[in-house]
Amino acid sequence: MDSRPHKHDTDRGGRKFIGLLLLAGVFLVYYFYKETFSTPQVIKYVPRRSPAVVLRKLHWLKDGELVSGTLTTGRDLVQVHEILNATQQLGDDDDVECREVLNEDKDKRCDFVKQTDDCQIDEGFLDYTQFVYCDFGSGGHLQILGMIILFLWWVFLFTGLAVTADDFFCPALSVISETMHLSHNVAGVTFLAFGNGAPDIFSAIAAIGNAKNGDAGLAIGALFGAGVFVTTVVAGSIAVICPFQAMQRPFLRDVIFYLAAAFWSFSILWKKEITKIESIGFILMYACYVLVVVFGRYIYKKYKKSIPSSERDPLLEDRINRSVSQDDLTEMGETRGVFQEFLSAINPIDMDKWPQMKIYSKVYEVFKAPLMFLLIITVPVVDKEEDKHKWNQLLNSLQCFTGLLFSSLATKVGFETIGGTFPLWVLSLIIGAGLSILVLLTTKNDVQPKYHAVFAYLGFLVACIWIYSIANEIVNILQTFGIVLNISNAILGLTLLAWGNSIGDLIADTVMARQGYPRMGISACFGGPLFNLLLGIGIPFTVATIKNGGTYKLQITFEEVVLAAFLMLSLVVSLTIVPLSKFKMSRMYGIILIVLYVIFLIVAILAETNVIDVKI
Repeated sequence: MDSRPHKHDTDRGGRKFIGLLLLAGVFLVYYFYKETFSTPQVIKYVPRRSPAVVLRKLHWLKDGELVSGTLTTGRDLVQVHEILNATQQLGDDDDVECREVLNEDKDKRCDFVKQTDDCQIDEGFLDYTQFVYCDFGSGGHLQILGMIILFLWWVFLFTGLAVTADDFFCPALSVISETMHLSHNVAGVTFLAFGNGAPDIFSAIAAIGNAKNGDAGLAIGALFGAGVFVTTVVAGSIAVICPFQAMQRPFLRDVIFYLAAAFWSFSILWKKEITKIESIGFILMYACYVLVVVFGRYIYKKYKKSIPSSERDPLLEDRINRSVSQDDLTEMGETRGVFQEFLSAINPIDMDKWPQMKIYSKVYEVFKAPLMFLLIITVPVVDKEEDKHKWNQLLNSLQCFTGLLFSSLATKVGFETIGGTFPLWVLSLIIGAGLSILVLLTTKNDVQPKYHAVFAYLGFLVACIWIYSIANEIVNILQTFGIVLNISNAILGLTLLAWGNSIGDLIADTVMARQGYPRMGISACFGGPLFNLLLGIGIPFTVATIKNGGTYKLQITFEEVVLAAFLMLSLVVSLTIVPLSKFKMSRMYGIILIVLYVIFLIVAILAETNVIDVKI
């Protein structure tokens, strides 16, 4: 039996890995071009801040005196004196942003990063800005090497995020929904939808948690950027690859709900603040969507005694009704020693499938092996389609110890102390060791215990912590990219974060289309992003508004407005063209969607480079 928890298509994982590498390569080329050929200049990105900081950015002030800048008119002098008066009231140094490091000499950037509060991380463990500017030479001579390492680390973390969600988080949710006796329909739009959207939602939570002064551009860019990408490029690719007749009721339901959610989000962006009631409203809107799905399916079943297999809920995918391969069935009959079975279980590489893998799949397996090993020894997996439900006495006992220890350290709870002397991580060691011994003494290796399902709940909790921890690191890396490359958070969100989270959707949905299941893919193009938008805004902003007294002020740029507007435009286009074509998903419809995304990217880039300069 294959004791490893990963059952996904390694070729699909390898293709996603190649896509992430190509994406990282594009941004590295852009960075190398800027460092080699572009002329030094004052940074273009000027966030809202105190007048003192604006003057300092323009090199007009130093110690309260004018030192540079050309003031030729009386109007200029009047404006400067007005700003100087405001400066005395607002203070000089409180609002310095980390992006101003680009205005410093290269040999002074490390000191600037260390001394500026805005450059310090709020969540996560590694300070990537100091890594780039300090650990690779304060003069910046080896900075390109630091950026290459950082891009590879970003690819590694994104791979780990996908693997954790697919191979550890989703199986736990499947078992939990089964133990709670939920129907496939309800499980599909709740637990399993959450499993599929976990990377996007946890990335949004991490981005809002790390937002500086209400700049939620990274989260908004990711949620809306992924939505635009999936509803145009992915949906368009499916229509081009395999034209088909869409299901009317699910399509209209998902698009209308998604359009309503996008319009509501746009209105919140426009007024530049979100309240606690509005944040909770997004969660309630998702609950309403679930009720519509459940009761709609109930009514459909009532009048249609049998539902075609092609109308199965796309959110379920293959999570519940997973099949066991013939190789697995053969291996189930093999008996192995306890320790040999344990060693096989903790091996992060599937040696049985290794000879048949393509070269890029082998590279992908080796690349993710270190993180895969850590996940295996910390996150329990229960799979009722496997022999003994994937029970392994030694491994599950070890996971009781390592899972609890990892959780205490990753959440930083373990660094707290009791009475100022006794660290909590030591307490987690003691409790984990006790649980491990208890499991060893009360179980046998050849049969799973009656309480084996409890390990699914433990796996769910530990996988959540893993996903959130990885998402925090990804967000911190992207913020460092924004500082070094002088790119706004909104652009980073709609490119690196959105594309990284959506590459898997593009691969999976187009593969399903080629295999003759375009309806499943097209439904996921609207149902999945809808779920991510509602909970990706509802959950993190509910927490943020509670922390900020009921209201969260937003810093909004024109790029974020472009994102929301094009998302609504793509949905309106689909809601118009598809019904008019009698729900025929034609190649022309797919081409229109892809062209729309190209136009969106052009407008977003023009807005980022201030060619289109609109003040919001």
